[in-house]
Formats: sequence, C-alpha cells, structure tokens
Amino acid sequence: MDMDDDFMGELEFNLAHDQGEIVRRAIELAVGLRTEDFNARNPLIAIMQWWEANVPEAEKLRATPEKTLTEACRQFLLAHRRSG
Repeated sequence: MDMDDDFMGELEFNLAHDQGEIVRRAIELAVGLRTEDFNARNPLIAIMQWWEANVPEAEKLRATPEKTLTEACRQFLLAHRRSG
C-alpha cells in the first residue's frame, strides 16, 4: 500500500492480504465519519493520531510499521463499531 502525504513524501507498506483488508476497512470508515478531524487530513494519519490519543500505552502494539498500522486500524474499527 502506498501512502502519499505532502509533508512526509511517499510511504510504502508491505501489507499481507489480511492486513490490507483491515487497513482498507478502517480507511473507508474514517472517510465515512465526516468529522473535521477525519476530513481535514489523510485518513491513515487521522487513524494513527486517534490511536495515539485514545489507546492506552499498555495496549499499543509496537512492532514493524505494517503490524503497528494494522493494529491501530483494528482498534479504530473495534472502537467505532462499539460506539456506532
């Protein structure tokens, strides 16, 4: 998956199929939220910022960029399914 953001340049993630599906669903959810936070930025950046702000440190998986991104997206999906 490629992610392009003006200030960061191009980032490339080598996601497994199941990881890509989780990330894709989280992006679709973030885009559909229609809130200022999620419309003003790249959805992946918004998801990662949500993860940093809302997930307790002890629950954060810190591993490869792909695993970290997938875990953040997974937790984002779970949190918004519970509240939605």
